[in-house]
Amino acid sequence: MDSTITWTLGSTDPDAETNLARIAQWWAALAGQEIIWQQRPITENTDRAAIDWSKESLDETFTIQSPSLRGITLYWYKPNSPDERNISVGYLQLDLFNQQLNVLPSSGKSYQLRITLPKIVYQKIQLGDPQFGSLIQSNGDTVLLFRDEKQRLEIQIDLSSANATLLKQKLSYL
Repeated sequence: MDSTITWTLGSTDPDAETNLARIAQWWAALAGQEIIWQQRPITENTDRAAIDWSKESLDETFTIQSPSLRGITLYWYKPNSPDERNISVGYLQLDLFNQQLNVLPSSGKSYQLRITLPKIVYQKIQLGDPQFGSLIQSNGDTVLLFRDEKQRLEIQIDLSSANATLLKQKLSYL
């Protein structure tokens, strides 16, 4: 599963709409969570991969309220503020592993934003009644395989013999 999702305004990428929808879903899921909001100046020649994102005095940490993506505009509220804030975007890159969204505004790309969840978030995959199988390897370890045809997902779980025994015990309580 790719952990980076990118969307660019005007892109002809056939996945552009899907990528924007996935980013919108992540953005909306931030509601009520503490985020770190950072902004860095850039020029045309800036290597965006080399931007220094270490903490600076102007970086903000706050609990974001009502985040939504409408069209190509990100909307949100800050705590204790009646005004809805927004920014129209030209480029979005979501790093699911690090839970970071990089944003370039659509009007004048003189700065880049980074919105980060400061806590560890595990990616969740839900399989509805998947096909499954298992096999025991010669060293006693177990391989579990789950397959969801609808999502075209295949998940392989390698278990040590000790963990396989523990799993069997836990499943026996069901």
